[in-house]
Amino acid sequence: MDKWMKNNNFNKILALALAIILWTIVHVDTAPTSQTTVNKESKIIENVKIEVKGFDEDKYVITSQDAVSVRLEVLGKKSDLTYKFSDAYKVWIDLSNIQPGDTTLPLHYSLPSGVTLQHIDPNEVNVHVELRNTKSFPVSVVTKGKPAAGYQVGAPVIEPAVEAQVTLAASELSKVSKVQGTIELDGESETIKGKRLKLYAVDSSGEVIKDAVIEPSSIAVDLPVTMPFKSLPLDISFAGQLPGALALSRVSPEQDTVTVYGTEESLAGLSSYEATLNLGTIDSAGTKELKLELPAPEGTVKIEPAVLNVSVVTSKVAEKTIDNIPIKLEGVDNGLTAQITDPASKAVTLTVSGAPALLNQLDKNNISVVADVVGLTAGNHAVTLHVSLPRFITLANASQRLTATVELLAPATPEATETPDNSNAAVTPEPSTEPAIVEESPTAPAQSPDAGEPTATPTPSDVVPENGASSGALNGVGNNVSSTDGT
Repeated sequence: MDKWMKNNNFNKILALALAIILWTIVHVDTAPTSQTTVNKESKIIENVKIEVKGFDEDKYVITSQDAVSVRLEVLGKKSDLTYKFSDAYKVWIDLSNIQPGDTTLPLHYSLPSGVTLQHIDPNEVNVHVELRNTKSFPVSVVTKGKPAAGYQVGAPVIEPAVEAQVTLAASELSKVSKVQGTIELDGESETIKGKRLKLYAVDSSGEVIKDAVIEPSSIAVDLPVTMPFKSLPLDISFAGQLPGALALSRVSPEQDTVTVYGTEESLAGLSSYEATLNLGTIDSAGTKELKLELPAPEGTVKIEPAVLNVSVVTSKVAEKTIDNIPIKLEGVDNGLTAQITDPASKAVTLTVSGAPALLNQLDKNNISVVADVVGLTAGNHAVTLHVSLPRFITLANASQRLTATVELLAPATPEATETPDNSNAAVTPEPSTEPAIVEESPTAPAQSPDAGEPTATPTPSDVVPENGASSGALNGVGNNVSSTDGT
């Protein structure tokens, strides 16, 4: 080492190196101060959004805020201002301790590193806060547009079928008239199913109220799009025969109406729908489920349902005799009086058949026996009796005919030249408004039919046995129910 230090050339090189190091140190310390001052510049940043922090949205709602963005003027090195994105500049208000009403709050901000704020406009914000309220509203569906020509839109079916909960400031909630969704139509010819609709709160003029929180926010809707249709009551008649030992007890279709689709002209003349159920497949007592096919009426397009399930209950046939069923007179012409002379009791006894459960509920009040004398003149007449029975109840002997003798009397005409003897004169009926036809003397009592006169042949009862049973008698006595199989 001593040898190098004694070398003159080595010392010169070492001195030069030290000089260079000292020069570098001096110049590096002084250059940055001058450079920083020269390179700083300002920049304007527009429309920086004001964020909201610390706000309890479950409890309050902001109804107004006088500024939603600010203008920033910042200072910094060109490199810091150029290469920093605008979203690096943050401005917000703190609503942690906000209360209902108007409040003016200062703005807080956050800037990128190396950037300082020169000016912010505005530097404070006024907000109006109200308590948040909730109210229930029914949901409605509005349609726009039209279906295909000749088709019509039915009532929408909403799922879930619940009311909508609308949450707003109290001042805005009072403006809500209804909650609705809108479904667009453009020539549809089929039912729209499962269409999801967004819900809106609207005021009385139909304008959408903004910022309303609605739960649920959407619904699923089925919208029937059909041809014109008509709902008709279902009438079931019967074909085929039950075994002689069985009677109908109950016939229950799964629905009582059907819907027929077609043009308005084809539906105009329809008032009911008659279907025929075949009983020929039933061979034993009990409950049977039968399929009833329903063809569309002529001139219409379709019917719903096309097939109907019908529950048919049958029982062992039984008989019951009901006494003293009164005979009602109908159709007596003006000016005539009528009375039943035979039977003298003015009542009949009928034996009927049917299911025991129905017979147990049957009495004379459920049966109508009518002697219709419409169009008959004064005199004695053998009049056919018309019997009306409840459904599934028949006359035990449907082939036997029933009659009653009815006497029709014309009003008496007083003698013009004689003074009536009030002690012996008969009561004179009120004069008729129509000419009277007198077959016998009005002052003499009417003669009863000759006991040997043959009875006029009656017409069948207007009740047709529905279960095919025809055994039994019409003139039995008593109210006992007896099954034809001995049970």
